[in-house]
Amino acid sequence: MLFATTILSSVAAGFVAQLVDGSLGMGFGTITMTFLLGLGIAPAVASASVNVATIATGAVSAASHHKLQNVHWPTTLKLGIPGAVGGFAGAWALASLTRLDAATPVTSTILIILGAVIVWRFVKGRGAGHGPVRSGFAIPTGLVGGFLAAVGGGGWGPVTMPITLTTSRLEPHRVVGSVSTAQVFASAAAVIGFWLAVPDTLTVLWPIVVGMAVGGMAAAPLAAWLTRKIPTAKLGSTIGMLVIALNLRTLLGNFAVPWPVVTGLYLLLAAVWALVLAAPKRKAAKEAGQEAAPVEAEA
Repeated sequence: MLFATTILSSVAAGFVAQLVDGSLGMGFGTITMTFLLGLGIAPAVASASVNVATIATGAVSAASHHKLQNVHWPTTLKLGIPGAVGGFAGAWALASLTRLDAATPVTSTILIILGAVIVWRFVKGRGAGHGPVRSGFAIPTGLVGGFLAAVGGGGWGPVTMPITLTTSRLEPHRVVGSVSTAQVFASAAAVIGFWLAVPDTLTVLWPIVVGMAVGGMAAAPLAAWLTRKIPTAKLGSTIGMLVIALNLRTLLGNFAVPWPVVTGLYLLLAAVWALVLAAPKRKAAKEAGQEAAPVEAEA
């Protein structure tokens, strides 16, 4: 009975995680890692299991986003190939080292600031989609995102989404589709890295992985469709708020912050998000113009 409950819970966790990740470009690793660590599973095993599940859900997500024209392939490849290198290196690092979180507070603070910038830009009607596409930041972004995805299981989206959305000039739905598709490269390389680094001691929790994968694959087409349907300004600002929320959780986890303070901060964040979603549309004509594909160019 307990085993069946755990499997059903893994299916539910995979569905919810992919629904968030496939529509907003981040969240699958964070949600599923939290679920696995809550079961008392070791970090390396949990990260390997999450990355295996991500390959299956990511493949369906990539196909769904491609069908809906959410993928900008030049950006995807420039994120995904370095992401594979970073994922492989991160797997080896997690298997070999015990202290990889020294820079976490600094990284989380930078990403929170980026999230706030994203929210501000879309609230003010200055979202992405204007001018030629820029991909100069894609290679280092993919490298760092892949490494953190392997080390922490949920580092890909919270790193690659805000940086790509801020620098690329792509529309939010194309950033989501490109980042989600590129994640398959990073996850596959991370899994290979784990298996090569600790072939005798690493165990992938296959029943739970299959459960998360099934739930995620079921949610992937719906999530890709939602990305196209959510208005650009709302999608962009929601992505920014999610970046802040995920990295605030990581940042506060490094300090002994009393739970009433943590609760108050998240209630404040939720209130701000509600105000952003309820705000009247700005520059509607400009948002309509974002549907046109920007000119392809290199940074």
